[in-house]
Order: sequence, then C-alpha cells, then structure tokens
Amino acid sequence: MNYKVYFEEAKKVGLEALELYSAKESSLSFSLFRGEIESFQVSDTYSLIARGIYQGKFGYCSTEKKDKCTPKYVVEQIKENASINESKEEAEIFKGSERYHKRKVYNGDYKLIPTEHKIALAKEMENALRKADPRIREVEIEYSEGEEEVCLCNSYGLNLKNHVNSMVYYVCAHATDEDGDTKTGYKVSFTNQFDDFNSEKIVNEVVDKTLSQLGGKPCKSGKYKTVLDKKVAASLLSFFLSSTSAEAIAKKSSMLIDKVGEKIASSKLTIEEKPLAHNMFFRSFDDEGVATMNKKIVDRGVLKTYLYDLKNARKFNVEPTGNSYKHGNGKASVSFVNIHVKPGKKSLEQIFSEIGNGIYITSVEGLHAGMNAQSGNFSLQAKGYMIENGKMGSPVTLITIAGNLFDMIKNIKEVANDAELLSSGFTSCSLYIKSMPISGI
Repeated sequence: MNYKVYFEEAKKVGLEALELYSAKESSLSFSLFRGEIESFQVSDTYSLIARGIYQGKFGYCSTEKKDKCTPKYVVEQIKENASINESKEEAEIFKGSERYHKRKVYNGDYKLIPTEHKIALAKEMENALRKADPRIREVEIEYSEGEEEVCLCNSYGLNLKNHVNSMVYYVCAHATDEDGDTKTGYKVSFTNQFDDFNSEKIVNEVVDKTLSQLGGKPCKSGKYKTVLDKKVAASLLSFFLSSTSAEAIAKKSSMLIDKVGEKIASSKLTIEEKPLAHNMFFRSFDDEGVATMNKKIVDRGVLKTYLYDLKNARKFNVEPTGNSYKHGNGKASVSFVNIHVKPGKKSLEQIFSEIGNGIYITSVEGLHAGMNAQSGNFSLQAKGYMIENGKMGSPVTLITIAGNLFDMIKNIKEVANDAELLSSGFTSCSLYIKSMPISGI
C-alpha cells in the first residue's frame, strides 16, 4: 500500500513527524467433530495505528479503514489528540537503525494445498484416533492457517516490512476407563510448511498422552525431586522474563533491580532472545522500528541485560534493545520474541535415571491467578507422573506445586536436551529442579 498521501496530509496540517504501523492478516480455520465440519471461517483484516508529533506532543489514531478519506481523517485525529495531550512524555519518532537483518521466512506454498486435502488429513487423524483404543470416546480436531504482514514507515523515510505465515493442527482425544475416569490429551502441531505434518506421529503422541493419564491419583505431600516438562518450564520462565523488562525495573515492580551482572539463577540456565532465528517468529525490527538483535538475557545463571524500548532506554541512558511490541489493544510495551533456552547434554531418560524417584510435572493450571509475577510466589494445580526407579511411572493428578520462581531457577540441577519450538514462540527444554514442595494427600 502506498502511504505517501499520509505524509503529504501530515505536512498540510503541520505535523512535525508521522509514523504509520499497519498489520494485514488473513486466516482460514475449521473444526472437525465426529467426522463432520463443525465450523469453517475465512477472514481478512487490516488495521492501522498512527502516531504523530504536533507542537511537541504525541497524537494517536487507529483505524481499520483504508479508503481515500482515511489519510486526511488520520492526520486530523492525530492533531486533535496532540492538542489536548497533557503528557510530559518526550515526543520522538525513531528515525531508524543503521542496519536491519533480512531473512525470508514466509512460505506461500500452503496456499497451493487444496482445503479439501487439509480437511481429509484431519479426518484421517480422527479415524486413526478412534481406532487406536476403545477407551477413546471423543476426538476434536481444529486446523488454522494464516499470514501476517506488518509494515512500519515514517516521515524520515523508514520503510520496514515483516511477512510470516503458519499452519496449526490441534488434535485432542478424550478417553474413559472402566472405572469412569476421564482424561484428555492433546497435541498442537504447527509449521509454515504443510509437508512437515506427520499425521501418524501426531496420532501416536495424542494416544500415549491421553491413555497414560488414566487412573491418576494424588501423591503423598512432601518435597520431591521434580522435572518440569518443557511446556511447563516455558510458562514459568516467561513470568521470570517479565521481570527483565525495563518498564518493571523503572516502576520498581521487579525482583531483579540492580541485578545485571549478578548470578540470579543456576549456572545450568542460559536464556537467549533470538528474534533473528530462521522460523515463523522471526522479527528484524520491533514495533518502534528499532533493529532487533540476538542476545543472551541470562548466561550460565548471570543476568546480562534488561529489555528496553525507546522510552526506557532514554530513561536509563542506554541503547534500546529492540523489545517494544504492540498488543491487542494497540499499545506497545516491553516484550520479547523467539526465546531460546539453551539445552543441556542429558536426555530426559538420563535425568529420570539420575533422579531415581521423584515427580514429572507435565501440566499446570491457574497461572495467572496462582502466580505473583512481582514476588515470584506461586501455587498451581498440576498433574504429571511419578518417577519410579529411574523411569516414568504412574500418573498423578489433583496435586499442587508451590514455591518461589526466583528460588526455583536457582535450584535447577539439569536442563534436558529435549529443546522444542512451542506454539508460544518459546524454544524450551525440560528442567530438573532439586526439590519442590508438592501438596497431594
């Protein structure tokens, strides 16, 4: 789309500078239940978030329209908004970084695959799941695909684009045993290349996850050697990473104030942000136009950096790290993309063998209610499996794990070598925690 007319209109009304951030998205999704298409949706959306400077003040406007009247409407709204803006925030639009890394990660081949083929694959997996075991009573399958093109341009000639796509199958099975115990297992499989989907592997994993949970009971309360599954580890570490935000540091709501350069975690833990990694979460620039860069946030337990947007970088007199991202409400805040936990050398099986007897947590619930992101204290309902004689044993359910997040990461004894890119954009590994309080019976 040609945004030249926006900048022409901006000059007419006296805007000192203008920035345009647009997002164009298209998607297709369907769900399958008992062999029939339960829902089918196709959508195309467009949004524009604009900000400009008028008489030294920021003004804002957002719209989903893109007709001939839109440019004039947008700049006039910005001018009006700036005129009543009483904020003392320094108004500055970023002119651009010296260099941006370019990488093609968009793969449009998925458009060549007929929708009928995608539906047929879903039905194939449903049939295979139903035939796998008579205890599997219901199956749910959802498919979605989409692409997003983000564009950011401004009055200084900056013109950036990021184009990505993805495809996702969500496959879920519900099983009931002879005692009436019902359990659910699922797999989220995603890629940006349709041929990557391995239906047999997906089905086998869902069957194993579902049936292995049947007959689960609470364990005895106590402190256990604990392994957190990679998905659970990713969820907990994402809360930890929120404390590295310069916003949280500035508001004094982080437990990591003045901790850069200090050892704040186990020496086994290294966490990197890799926005330039070649996958569907690639970003060469953040939502303020700052070039992104791969960086270590925690290196062998030592906190190496906070994450900065432009405003907080100015506040702390440092360079921005390219970590400003807009959310559903259009507001930008300090965030991160493409987090990688550096894998260790031991397999999950080797770690189980080393533990002997302990507990393997595969799922937690109530994260937002049960986790205090500021203090790190948490109490979460969980389920998983006992580790018995060095192997994964009987299923465990209706238990609670509790503790403090910042203490927990200091007590990481091993990081497994089972790194996996999750649908959250988090490449995570399972974590062996020396000891964790478990409430059961």
